[in-house]
This record gives sequence, structure tokens and C-alpha cells, in this order.
Amino acid sequence: MASEWAYIPVRRTALFIEESLFRGLQWSVFRPNDEDLWAEITLAVTNFMQSLFRQGAFQGSSPDQAFRVKCDGETTTQADIDAGIVNVQVGFAPLKPAEFVVVSLQLMNNSGS
Repeated sequence: MASEWAYIPVRRTALFIEESLFRGLQWSVFRPNDEDLWAEITLAVTNFMQSLFRQGAFQGSSPDQAFRVKCDGETTTQADIDAGIVNVQVGFAPLKPAEFVVVSLQLMNNSGS
């Protein structure tokens, strides 16, 4: 029974990050789905994750060890762009247990391309 509850703090952290990013990135749905948008999203998400890192939310002695953010032409394909979708991947190293966790967001971009 104890192992069943071992991942609850990790799940809560992942849900907090996912919900915070989803709400915090709503401005992006009105912007053209291009490299400029992806760079702005990457910067915004990195700043958010940096603040959590400074608060001690992750393992690692540096941000590079604690989390990663990816929003680019690899995460968002031309088919996604045509459908108005922006894909964001955020990985983080929770305090316990030691696995790296990845949260993926899919934002619907109202302006298409």
C-alpha cells in the first residue's frame, strides 16, 4: 500500500506545473504559430521553471540538471502548425523519487499559422 502513494507528490507537482503553464500561456493562442512564438513560449516557461527551481522544487544543483523546456520545430510539426497547435514539452527532476518527469502541453492557436 505504501508504494501506491509514493508518487503522489510528483503527480501533484506535475499537475501544478501543467495547469500553471496552461493558464499562463493563454496569450499564445492569439499569436502566429511560428519560431518567434516558440521562442517566447520557451522563455516564459523557462522563467517559470527557474522560479520553481530557486524555491527548491527540483533536484539538481543547476537549472540544466533540474529541468528542460522544448518548444520548437521538433515538438510542433508542420501538420501541427496547419492545425493551429503548439506543442510544449517540459521535463523536471522532482525531489523524490529520482526519475525525470515530462509534462507535455498542447495549445490550440486560434490564428492558425
